[in-house]
Amino acid sequence: MKLLVSLCACLIAFLFPAASLQAQDNYPTRSVRMIMPFPAGSGTDVLARLIAEHLSRKWGQSVVVDNMSGAGGNIGGQTIARATPDGHTLLFVPAPPLVINPFIYKNPGYDPATFASISMVGSVPYVLVTRPNFPAASARELVNYARANPGKVTYASSSVGSTAHLAALQLEILTGVQMVHVPYRGAAPALIDVMNGHVDMVFDIVTTAKAMIEGDKVKAIATTAKTRASILPNVPTMDEGGVEGMYALTWFGLVGPPALPPALSERIYRDVDAVLKTPEVAARIAQLGINVDSLSPADATKFFAAERKQWGDIVKKRFGPTLE
Repeated sequence: MKLLVSLCACLIAFLFPAASLQAQDNYPTRSVRMIMPFPAGSGTDVLARLIAEHLSRKWGQSVVVDNMSGAGGNIGGQTIARATPDGHTLLFVPAPPLVINPFIYKNPGYDPATFASISMVGSVPYVLVTRPNFPAASARELVNYARANPGKVTYASSSVGSTAHLAALQLEILTGVQMVHVPYRGAAPALIDVMNGHVDMVFDIVTTAKAMIEGDKVKAIATTAKTRASILPNVPTMDEGGVEGMYALTWFGLVGPPALPPALSERIYRDVDAVLKTPEVAARIAQLGINVDSLSPADATKFFAAERKQWGDIVKKRFGPTLE
């Protein structure tokens, strides 16, 4: 199927190069629909609307964010898979629909590897936090405690198969510890139960955990990027804390339907990149605690593939072909 889609895309570009270039020059000719497969008000939604607003100004056409929540983001993925590849329907998503869902659902209804990569827009690292009185102050101490108490340390997550869940699985695989998963419906209740001592730990994004960390409501153990988070400069990385090789990010990508002409993907990327570099947008993104990672279509394709391999390998090691 992937080969067929690629061949069709190449054939279209070969047979109709002039039409493709003309479409790029005239783009967009009408309103652009930006699918966001999660509810309004989420961090992803806020970023999508910020970018959509400024693209509307740049293009002189409205860019409408369409929240299509449900099935862990699969409804949005199914919609973009069927969309006409003319650039007037785009998908703005965090990691799961693009790199995790194919491994945790038996049939998500789409293959994200066939989507046209436009850009990876930004990223936010996770921070491992524990209940305030947890008997460990570093990543190494936490691992040692979990190893000495197999099956007793509990960890929360926003849902089964979420990046936070898989980050904890990654920690187990890297260190050989055994912990107990306590899934929640959303990141907020998971973090609150860690704060109240009902669960031992959770991987949460630094932007939402920051206030509780600074208020001593939870204890920050380590962040999950290769360098320290700018908004939590005093919290070491997992590498610095004694657990090397553990990296987990929540990130935001922009893709189009299969067979979207490469020239059009490049055009949209350049315009998104220009929006991200405007002082107003850059300042707002910094306030949100998001790192701008404006990757070109080619680099985004490589990044998405690497993320699919990383998380796919973790799911397969723990659950076999699919989690569900």
